[in-house]
Amino acid sequence: MNYLPKMAFKNLARYRKRTMITAGAIAYGLMMFIVIRSMLIGIDQESEMNLRLYETASGRIMAPGYWEDRETFPLEKSFDPAVVEPLLETSGAGYAPRISFGGDLIFYKDPFPEDGNIPGRFTAVDPIRDKEAFALEDSLTEGSWLTEGEPGLVLGYWLAEDIGAEVGYTVLVETQTRDGYAQVFDLEIVGIINCPNPEITRSGMFLPLSLADEYLEMNGNVTEMNVNFGRDRAADAAFNRLVPKVEALGLEAVNWRVLGEDFIAISQAKAGGTGTIIFLILIIAAVGISNTMLMAVYERVRELGMMRALGMKDRSIRALFLWESAGIGFLGGVYGVGLGALVTWPIVRWGIDYSSLMRESSFGYRIQGHLFAVWDVPSMIYAFLMGVGMAVLVAALSTHRILRLDIPSSLRYQ
Repeated sequence: MNYLPKMAFKNLARYRKRTMITAGAIAYGLMMFIVIRSMLIGIDQESEMNLRLYETASGRIMAPGYWEDRETFPLEKSFDPAVVEPLLETSGAGYAPRISFGGDLIFYKDPFPEDGNIPGRFTAVDPIRDKEAFALEDSLTEGSWLTEGEPGLVLGYWLAEDIGAEVGYTVLVETQTRDGYAQVFDLEIVGIINCPNPEITRSGMFLPLSLADEYLEMNGNVTEMNVNFGRDRAADAAFNRLVPKVEALGLEAVNWRVLGEDFIAISQAKAGGTGTIIFLILIIAAVGISNTMLMAVYERVRELGMMRALGMKDRSIRALFLWESAGIGFLGGVYGVGLGALVTWPIVRWGIDYSSLMRESSFGYRIQGHLFAVWDVPSMIYAFLMGVGMAVLVAALSTHRILRLDIPSSLRYQ
């Protein structure tokens, strides 16, 4: 049996053109799998990081029922942060109290280009403590961060660009107090942030917590306490251990996966899309190998009949074709992994700039300007093994047809 690999190698060299075409088809499919898989993993990782850095931290503590009614910003469902602060101090977590409320941002022509108003979500933050949970202050591109007690407003870069806002301009905020009374107050734009999270850059509006407490008549209450245990694997477990202790205080705690449910849904849908890609690659490999092996079989029917007449067993002939298909799969796998790595490298190094696309649309992912791939070695190994395995599997099915012919029929085959 030792001569079969050598014979298979000679056959691959003899049918060099067909071998390279088939290996090329496999290589292309594997390359696409590696590149797309690396990009999707990169999107997931960066989105998760930006979601936790700028929106959710490790999780959030709220009053009972607030999360279900979050779209209406129910200020009456608030709580005293002092109730939970001792627990957070002993847990070693960073934490940041906030008040989220809905309202209208009103601006007038001169200095703005035109009159207008934008409804949206305002977030009141503790200018000092907020950095324990979020990285907003590090994303300032113009002006300065908020100062406690001063009527300042920080806007997302795209929002400021849309309304023609600049640092120093004054706007009005129209909203309602916790008791439902109308409230209007002035704020001066003190800073503009341009962070990697497009949701913040597109619609972020931040003001000091003490100011919102006064105008909204919150009496020291907040709508949320954001908790940060870091971004390593232990962070989720630490937050989960905190949940029952928070519930014992009569509050509810929601982790970042629930807070970022739109991103999680997109990520899960992506997993299904990856399965579709794998299926298409399998089809490409199957069709390519099947066609090649059928051509090889029918071109060599008389040759194989002669081998069988001279005493070569069917299992040896089958093994010969399996060795040939394994060789084609090996070449396709090597080329595919090599091309996949070659195409992935510049995306890992420099990324793909698609900021103009994210500027106008939201797809749930928390990436703003550049898409970066990652080196996914397990996917490369899997792709290589898949190429070889599919080649061998399809070749086994293809050779079955010729072996059903008897020897005289094989020798007379035209």
